[in-house]
Amino acid sequence: MAALGFAIALIAAGLGEHPLSVLGRHELTCPICRQVFTTVACVQSNKRCGVDRDLFARALGPQPEFYRISTCPRCGYSGYTSDFDPGVEPPPDVREKILRELPSRLPEGFTPASDPRELDAADRYALAVTCYRWQQKSDEARAWLHLRASWVAREKGSTLPPEPRLQRVMAYIERYRPAAAAAENQADVEMQTATRVAEALATGQFNRYQQPYVELALALMLRRHGENRHAAPMLDRLAGCQRFSESLREGIERMRASIPREREHQLESAGCFERALLAEQIRPPNRGPACYLLAELYRRLGRDADAIRWYDKALSDPALPTDLREWARQQRAWSASQ
Repeated sequence: MAALGFAIALIAAGLGEHPLSVLGRHELTCPICRQVFTTVACVQSNKRCGVDRDLFARALGPQPEFYRISTCPRCGYSGYTSDFDPGVEPPPDVREKILRELPSRLPEGFTPASDPRELDAADRYALAVTCYRWQQKSDEARAWLHLRASWVAREKGSTLPPEPRLQRVMAYIERYRPAAAAAENQADVEMQTATRVAEALATGQFNRYQQPYVELALALMLRRHGENRHAAPMLDRLAGCQRFSESLREGIERMRASIPREREHQLESAGCFERALLAEQIRPPNRGPACYLLAELYRRLGRDADAIRWYDKALSDPALPTDLREWARQQRAWSASQ
């Protein structure tokens, strides 16, 4: 079952009004072992389900981030489509290391004849992270790779089984969704909904039978947008609730387990962004957005003092895009209030 926020976004955006994201297949040649194989990539996308404050853009239809990384089914070499371009020539020592160590990390039975989607997106990102490390790719490139891997962990960890009582509560709290213009960022609308639901819980607007399910719906909304500083304690508290079905408790455990995986990638991404910025490896037009992203990662990791410092650096850049400038002000104020 998709998170409440996804349902809200579908309603608000109007499913029939906008094209879905579309997947396509094309052939790649591995620069390591010369294997020709078919990959799946997103050939048409959109941002109709909103953009989180760390720039994760959700689409109506397949999520593009799940299909950015391709993996050679023979040797395990992984990366973006551009990493398979004809001119790519990894160093001989890297090639030997990949051929020696990565094939064993592929699932048994995964061959060039397999559907590329049989290899989980998280596993493809993990292989790409290894390849980028061995190739000594730039800190900026590795920062983005880990950031995208964190988005995959977030999206995979934001689902629960279709339990009827939870579904009824989710439909009920739809009334807390604020009116929104069609062009408004749906992620912001969903977070406004979460704030209203939290206020309703705090003022006792739900009975004792509704409350645990409303709390779980709220935790699901927060988890969906990676606001794990609030979602994690709620999920910890709800994990032992005996009112929930066994399948729902198992779903909660999966959600809880996904949070450390997201945080691990966020921490790696933050470290790479900071090294790249301090070494002035990032081109001037991209420095402001990189400072903003680093600040937002630190905020999500609970390092508010570091977040404020990097929000200030982002705001001091006159070239920072207007939307990121407004987000930086808002997020900095939130961090300063903690």
